[in-house]
Amino acid sequence: MKYFQMSNKKLAVLLLRIVTGINFFMHGAVRVLGDYSGFANGMVDDFSDTFLLPFSVRLLAYAIPIIELIIGIILITGVKLRLGLVLGFLLIGVLIFGMSLRQEWGVVGSQMIYALSLFFILYFHDEEN
Repeated sequence: MKYFQMSNKKLAVLLLRIVTGINFFMHGAVRVLGDYSGFANGMVDDFSDTFLLPFSVRLLAYAIPIIELIIGIILITGVKLRLGLVLGFLLIGVLIFGMSLRQEWGVVGSQMIYALSLFFILYFHDEEN
């Protein structure tokens, strides 16, 4: 019943961390366990109109789901949380860069919500421990 003894702020950060972790984890899991190569090929096609080299897009496309899985596990468990949050920010930065190249401003806006979630978790995580 430790959770019922937490302040609202600590409980809010814990719950935000867990649901954000589930989100990252599931993004990675459905890609790795689903059509992994199809995801990578789709990204190469999506970025064919940009200056990015197909090889670099494919390499990143195979890495993204693994990184999402790792970030998700870290956020859910809270182990090495600061590292997981930094990785999350780096990943979101890369994704925002890519979507900005494609001028997908609605997607960039959605990615900013992830950035804000990571910000709040990082900003308040010392109080959670």
